[in-house]
Amino acid sequence: MSQDQSDYEKKIAKANAARQRQLEKQKEKLASPEYQKAQQEKHQASQLKSQQRAFQKMKARLDDPAYKEEQQEKQRKTQMKAFEKQRARQQIKEASPEYIKQQVEKVTAAKDKAVKKLLESKSVISIDVNKNKRTKSKGLKGRTPTALEKKLGNKIGDIGCICCLNKKWYTSDMAEQESTKFVSLHHVEGRTKEWAHAKVLPLCAYHHDIPAPSHAPEELTPIHRGNKKEWITFNGTEDELLKQVYDIIEEERPWLG
Repeated sequence: MSQDQSDYEKKIAKANAARQRQLEKQKEKLASPEYQKAQQEKHQASQLKSQQRAFQKMKARLDDPAYKEEQQEKQRKTQMKAFEKQRARQQIKEASPEYIKQQVEKVTAAKDKAVKKLLESKSVISIDVNKNKRTKSKGLKGRTPTALEKKLGNKIGDIGCICCLNKKWYTSDMAEQESTKFVSLHHVEGRTKEWAHAKVLPLCAYHHDIPAPSHAPEELTPIHRGNKKEWITFNGTEDELLKQVYDIIEEERPWLG
C-alpha cells in the first residue's frame, strides 16, 4: 500500500468519525428537554402569529363596506328564498278543499257561538198577555221557506258557486271529487218577502261573506263585508246571476209567473 493511499483512508476515517460525532451531538440536542421545550414554544408562537394575521385579515374584510353589502345581499336573498318557499306552501294549503272546508267550519262555529252568547245575554222580559200582541221579529232566519222554495233552493245549492263556475275556477271534475260543494245561499232580497227564499244565489265562502287570502286574485271578494259595487263589476248583477241560475236548473222564476 502506497503512502498516498494510506493518507487518503485516514482522512476518510477521520471525516466519518467527525460526521458520527456531529450526528450524536445532534441526536443528544434533539432529545434534551430544553430543546424540545424551545421548539414547542417556537411552534406555538408561530401558530399564534399566524392566527393573529388571519384575524387581522378577516377583521379588515368584515370592515370593508363592499364585503358588508355583499353579505347583506346574500342574507336578503336567503331570507327571500325562505319566504317564497313558505308562501308557496301556504298557498297550496289555502287552496286545498280540506283547508277551505276547515275555514268555513271555523267561521260557522264562531257565528253560532256569537249568536248563542247574544241569546244567553238577553234579559227575560215579562209580557202582559192582556196587552196588544206585537209582531214577532223574523230575525236572521226570516220566515219559513215554502215547499217550492225548499225544492228550488236545494237544486240551486247543487250547482256550486256560480261566480267560480263563471270564472272557470270551479269545474265539473272538482265537483265529482268533492262530497260537498261548500256553498251557501245568498238571499238577494232578504228573508221575509214573498219568494225571498227562491231569489237566492249559490256562493262559496269567499264570494259570500269571508275575505279571501292575501294571495287570491283581486276578483275574489265577498258580496258581504266587502265592496258590493266592485263585486258586481267582477261578477255581474244579482238579477243577471239569478236568471243564469234558473237557466241551469231548468226552472221558471216563480215570481215572474
